[in-house]
Amino acid sequence: MNELRMYVEHLFEGKVLTPENIELKEEIYGNLVARYEDLIASGLDESEAIAQTKESMTSIDDVIIENPTDSSSDECDGDDISDVADESGDSHDPDQVDPVASTPHDGPTPITENVAVLHQQPGQSTPRKRTWPFVLACVLIGLLVMGIGFAGCSLMFGIKAFDQYDGEQTEHVENVDASRGEGSSGSGSTAAGNTNPTPTKKNSEIFIDENGQVWVDGELGDELAEEVVNAGYGVVAEYGDTDLADAAKVEALLRSLPMGEYASDVDVTKGVDVLSLAYRELPETLEGDSVDAALAYDVTAVFCAMPLVNEIQITLAESDEPLDESYYVFKRDEVQSRYGVRLDDLLVNEAGWHQIKEDNLYRRKFIENMVDAAEKEWK
Repeated sequence: MNELRMYVEHLFEGKVLTPENIELKEEIYGNLVARYEDLIASGLDESEAIAQTKESMTSIDDVIIENPTDSSSDECDGDDISDVADESGDSHDPDQVDPVASTPHDGPTPITENVAVLHQQPGQSTPRKRTWPFVLACVLIGLLVMGIGFAGCSLMFGIKAFDQYDGEQTEHVENVDASRGEGSSGSGSTAAGNTNPTPTKKNSEIFIDENGQVWVDGELGDELAEEVVNAGYGVVAEYGDTDLADAAKVEALLRSLPMGEYASDVDVTKGVDVLSLAYRELPETLEGDSVDAALAYDVTAVFCAMPLVNEIQITLAESDEPLDESYYVFKRDEVQSRYGVRLDDLLVNEAGWHQIKEDNLYRRKFIENMVDAAEKEWK
């Protein structure tokens, strides 16, 4: 701020530093410093901010307060005027001061102003011609306009930053099921190596709170959402490298996945790399977000377990409206592009399932965008 201090000192060079002018000088310096700091905050560099600050106050002639008794000649003139008034011999009201006669005469230019105004009595203060409040008001208005524009830009970028922050906020929670069981279940699926990964990233799509409750898009998830979260890689590992021609094994894989009890019409004859199936009689109590999550997870698991399948066709219908069917076509390349990694048996492990679920499926809008892109019109 030394440069601004020197600039203010320069403005007051040759000026009489009365107490009022000293106070005015400090006020001007304070205002210039405040303007400089606001310009720096708005993004200007120091040199440009200094230049604009100086331009806002190039002269103090309108606000400076000069000494009312600048020279001894003024005092003499005042005495002469008083003498003329005394010698006139006219009686006057003590409270009234007559103007000096306007008759031309030699000497100074006739005075037409009230003598009492030109020569103040002791104790009276010189009227201050304060135009600096107007200048300060103009500066403040300019700063206000700049601040509004800056706030608008900040708000626009702040909303975008908030969305990114909201999707990346982390929360550590307890492991839902970190144990690995041995043996086979009654449905034919095995729990060997079936570690249930726990989400460690809280976002507005799917996460588990500290009490182990599953939340989907800000609402408590239903049993299907819990099934998706608890589904581990161990089941998928059992069906690794499943051949599309092995229809029985393909159907067993599908039934071991979330929503598998509703799987039907499994067809492996659509093509050498096409799998077709349907999920029918879905209870109307299931939430739409949970059904979408199960679809996205099942498709991902099938692509990992069956690396030769490049397309999965799915028909979906609810029990209360069996004729109102939805049709989806998931293509491997499109799904893999969303994950940013190839889906195969190399991902069927704890780290891979963590990447699939917590880094992708659970993230905001991931499931919705994946399912919406696959939905097709019936031909």
